[in-house]
Amino acid sequence: MRTPPLLLLALLTACSVQGGGEGGKNEDEEEKPVLDPRILVESASATLGAVGDHVVASASVESEGQAVLIPEASGLVTGVYAEDGDRVEKGQLLAEIASPTLDGAFARAVEELARAEADAEAAERLHEQGAISRSELDIAQRALTAARTAHAEAKQTRGFTRLESPIAGVVASRQIRFGETAGPAPAFTIVDLDRLRVVVALPERDLARVKPGQPAQIVSAYDDAVSGTGVVLRVAPVVDTATGTVRVTVGLNPGQAQLRPGQFVNVRIEVARHENVVTVPRRAIVWEEGKSYVFTLLEGPPPPKAGKEGEEDKEKEKDGGFWASIFGGEEGDEEEDVEIPGPWRRAHRVPVTLGFEDGTVAELLEGLEVGAPVVTIGNDALRDDARVRLTDDPAMPKPEPASTGS
Repeated sequence: MRTPPLLLLALLTACSVQGGGEGGKNEDEEEKPVLDPRILVESASATLGAVGDHVVASASVESEGQAVLIPEASGLVTGVYAEDGDRVEKGQLLAEIASPTLDGAFARAVEELARAEADAEAAERLHEQGAISRSELDIAQRALTAARTAHAEAKQTRGFTRLESPIAGVVASRQIRFGETAGPAPAFTIVDLDRLRVVVALPERDLARVKPGQPAQIVSAYDDAVSGTGVVLRVAPVVDTATGTVRVTVGLNPGQAQLRPGQFVNVRIEVARHENVVTVPRRAIVWEEGKSYVFTLLEGPPPPKAGKEGEEDKEKEKDGGFWASIFGGEEGDEEEDVEIPGPWRRAHRVPVTLGFEDGTVAELLEGLEVGAPVVTIGNDALRDDARVRLTDDPAMPKPEPASTGS
């Protein structure tokens, strides 16, 4: 059989490289450091715990109590008494507007009421003395009633120039300034931060699972550290035919100081819960071709394979010995064993059946028992029976620096 030219060239090149010195090594060549063949991982134990089943949706935080103040009268802003972020009480004066028309009408109403009251008192005395008839007394009393109505109306319209908070809360925004002309536009927005809510739209399929009183977790969509808790307040009795969704109102528990109106959040409503079940950290679950697995830790080397797989391994060893005889020494030489400190640990892949999952843990219906160690970090690229080490296991010693002759 004729040797291919390319293979012959590779053989000649390898031989010429090996002939560079005694034993194929250069005396000045430094000893290369031995790398640790183990994969560094972290682990946790399967434990008994509780896991909830959740319905997840996204929406914006808003307030149950919110008021937008729009001046009912136009005029010059003569006073502003609240700023953004100020806490105000119900009925507290926020700003004043000067309106000559309304002020003049109120002043005329005050004068007319005073005159009508004096005329009515005089008519009553004259009627008692018999100086005027009953009909004349009735005319004076009707004039007094009309004057009182006009006064009340003028007083109410004059109140349009006083912007008072209709609820207790916090000033979310102020849109008017001192000295400018106020018109029919929003001047203040007041929100009650103790009555925050999130209104989410859930698919119709979740309608039977969501009920008032169920707990919920509200987390900022941009920062997981910003979160709060709440409870389902209301579930709409109808389904929106246009979107196929149901409105669900989740109220935030009072006292939280992180979430604010307008924030975009993710809402997790707990619709069921399993207690005293086998749980593992959610990051321990790995997926392959749609199936779920975990890697548990075993002690000692894997058992030798039998059957066709064992024969294939032997063939690979033969092939490796052949090419090693060409590129790395004489045939029959074996690689020097490297002593690895610490216990022999290996990762063993176990198929598992999952139950409920939440943001941190997962329920295992089948696959592991309580106390079994599982790999939580470093399991992305693991293979079955790969040798691993934990952070507490001793590492490979660093090679000593080569001494240089003087």
